[in-house]
Amino acid sequence: MEKARQILKDVFGFDSFRLLQEEAITRLLVHNENALVLFPTGGGKSLTYQVPALCLDGLTLVISPLIALMKDQVDALVRRGVKAANLDSTLTADRAAWVKSEVLSGALKILYVAPERLNNESFIALMKRVKISLLAIDEAHCISQWGASFRPEYLKIARFAEEMDVERVLCLTATATESVAKDICTSFYIDQKDGVFKTPVYRPNLSFKVEVASNLDEKLDRIIPMLKARTGPVIIYCTLQKDAMEVANHLDPHNLDPMVYHAGLPSEERERIQVAFMESEKGIVCATIAFGMGIDKADIRSVIHLHMPKTFENYSQEVGRAGRDGKPSTCLMFLSAADIPVLEGFARGDTCSKRDIELWIQEVALKEPATDGTIYFNHYEQSKTYDIRANVLNLCYAQLELDYNYIRAITPFFSFYDISASSKGMQAILTDNSEAAQIIRRYWRPKGGGYQIDVVNAAEWGKVDRVELARTISGWEMDGHITSKATQIRARYLVINPMPKTTDSIKELADKIYQRMLAREEEAVQKLRQVIDFATGDDCLAHALATYFGNPDAVPEGMCGQCQFCATGSGVDFNTEVSAVADSGRIQHILQACPERDDPRLLARMAFGITSPRLTAGKWSTSHPLFGSMVDVDFNALVAAFDTECAKAGYMRSTTSVVATAPRTAQKRSYTQSRSSDTPRGSYSKRARGRR
Repeated sequence: MEKARQILKDVFGFDSFRLLQEEAITRLLVHNENALVLFPTGGGKSLTYQVPALCLDGLTLVISPLIALMKDQVDALVRRGVKAANLDSTLTADRAAWVKSEVLSGALKILYVAPERLNNESFIALMKRVKISLLAIDEAHCISQWGASFRPEYLKIARFAEEMDVERVLCLTATATESVAKDICTSFYIDQKDGVFKTPVYRPNLSFKVEVASNLDEKLDRIIPMLKARTGPVIIYCTLQKDAMEVANHLDPHNLDPMVYHAGLPSEERERIQVAFMESEKGIVCATIAFGMGIDKADIRSVIHLHMPKTFENYSQEVGRAGRDGKPSTCLMFLSAADIPVLEGFARGDTCSKRDIELWIQEVALKEPATDGTIYFNHYEQSKTYDIRANVLNLCYAQLELDYNYIRAITPFFSFYDISASSKGMQAILTDNSEAAQIIRRYWRPKGGGYQIDVVNAAEWGKVDRVELARTISGWEMDGHITSKATQIRARYLVINPMPKTTDSIKELADKIYQRMLAREEEAVQKLRQVIDFATGDDCLAHALATYFGNPDAVPEGMCGQCQFCATGSGVDFNTEVSAVADSGRIQHILQACPERDDPRLLARMAFGITSPRLTAGKWSTSHPLFGSMVDVDFNALVAAFDTECAKAGYMRSTTSVVATAPRTAQKRSYTQSRSSDTPRGSYSKRARGRR
């Protein structure tokens, strides 16, 4: 540990560790045991693996979910003289080759990768040639399927750790309930008594406030005086990108000079705004939750949730960005009945139809493996064909891999190559008489002054291995004859065990996957209700937040003395009434606009305002005037109403549908089981809570 203390001072400039950093590092370095670090946002989690990385002989591999965050961490380490790098899809071929050579030589101490990198065969081969002294997993709560930010690729990290014989593992997160922490510990063999290092989320300088407003104008009227009187920077969180822009437009005439940040902006613009905010003394940024990861600004005086967050975890992470300098700071959350349907739409949006899952499983199960035992699919096309969101489709594949051991994800590939060449380069490839070159020239087609080749189809038609065609194109590029751009990625899987192929066995598997979807949907709705109950509860808000994350004794005597409840002696009264009855006239308007009758849930999504790949392709999504026109109706009531209408039509898909889909073996569906809950959405008032 003496070496660790010296590195802390010499490299990072700190005289001593804080919180439980030293205890966690001792667990790794002295006891050589796995650990879980649960520190609040800004609590110094990264030092608990960066310091050990410089003490250990081998490589420290860091799994991190965001490329931008990885780059920020690497840049900060390099400035301190630490040999660190990231390996991701944005690197040039030369840079990627340099990183790999540094890993193999042992010169590189810390390597950052995204969890998806664990599907890459060449990366796995690289890791097998080095000693991984420490595997650090940032945002480790993503591993829990019941966590707020679950990512399917995180499930594969534990398997990777075992297969690579990693010496020690460190999991890090700021937002993990006791159940999520238990999931993490179970996955990575962490002793829940001695291997968990947890610091309470309570920070006495934060004042939690809650207000009820009926609309956006009312919210703005209340925050504008607050913004004019601010003594430091402010973050205003909004649910949607358009909300962030609208709020900024409302604040602009008041000489508040707000900035806007969301994932839809170009990366250069996002970086410019982030830098401007970090350097500001009183900057205001109107942002979605895309803003905040990597923001370590000490003097943020206010975090305002203009729209309530959809989970406790999100709320904790976002308010944790305020007042890191220890000075008094305000965290204000608005509750509005009009916001609830949008947030519930996020919760309901991931569940697709059971029949579509059956059809998807059928395609995967009946796919004929290549000679190397692999199958491949275009996830983008499958998402549209079966109306399954991309993240949900990834989860379904992860279940086939991890829960049922049918397949294993391996390195994906690109199916299309755009080829450009100078006259001299073109002459060189035209005189290449290899079999692969001849097939490429036979099946390419002119495009934009060059050519485009679909190597998947060309390989099939030319009866050669796709890899040979891709290798030939790559060789031309390395020889300087061409430049190429690869597009349309295809996911590839090694078949481990035979999948079910009979109708009954496919339906049985689909039902299991569907039931898990319904459970996740209900869990997401419950998380939203937890936030509402927290905001309206008759309890100190600081104490309620700490208790949720397993720290019931963090707030002295259970009263912070400054939150909404402590200041008024009562929680706010908030009512949101949603009609459980679907008006027949409005139902007919949706039916007239969308001709599909095979999927009641599709029609309910359109009415409620939940987008999906099929709605987007059919132009029944956000651009359609009726999209979201029945957002005031309980979603389950909509499903039931449209199920009745679809039953009358025999659950038939429209022959005039504009959606281009793959051939289906069946057209009829039954959706009586589509409802995700028998409980109608109703009142969230304090009076109603006692009856639930």
